[in-house]
Amino acid sequence: MDFEEIESFLANIKSVLSCKIIADSDNSITEIHVLSDSSRHSKQVVRDIRTTLLSHFNLDVDYKIISVAQVNKNIPVSSDFRLLYEGYTNETNSERIKVSTRLSWDEKLYIGEAEGIKSEKNVLMVAASSTLDAIKKAIELDCFIVDDIQSAKVAGIDVMLSAITQIEHGKESILVGSAVITNNKIDSAIKATLNAINRKICLFIKE
Repeated sequence: MDFEEIESFLANIKSVLSCKIIADSDNSITEIHVLSDSSRHSKQVVRDIRTTLLSHFNLDVDYKIISVAQVNKNIPVSSDFRLLYEGYTNETNSERIKVSTRLSWDEKLYIGEAEGIKSEKNVLMVAASSTLDAIKKAIELDCFIVDDIQSAKVAGIDVMLSAITQIEHGKESILVGSAVITNNKIDSAIKATLNAINRKICLFIKE
């Protein structure tokens, strides 16, 4: 099932700014997160979401899995909201490494930090954790955990893969991001982690 197509279609509903569908391993919809303006009551938005899914996609969902976050309709909100990667610094000794990652949006800078034991794998985990720390400061919400990060070769190209667990309302879902390894593995680990999460960021904007 093409959930991106469904999300795009639902975004055309009146008042809806963006939409994100979460599905389980059986491809069944478990959560629908909607960002809307305040021109209509959230119950009306939920009703329209359910009606559209049933009539256009033949999907009957429980209203309880639909959550609607509303913002002032006079405040411009971009569904293309993306945090921008501004680089990183690291401090190391023979045993430990500390990584500071810089992300920005709307001329604001968010610096995340993490440190840990210095090993080939853990350096990448620390880099990813510093990225999540910066994201937490940007959206003022702590709901992401580094699950795994590793390099692989795809079509003859070295890439970094990042698996991030999102915890929301007691439920866990996995987000996966990737980045081509061009400069170094720390840089690519940060980019892959940001790639895993950036599409969901607009649902957590704090005005």
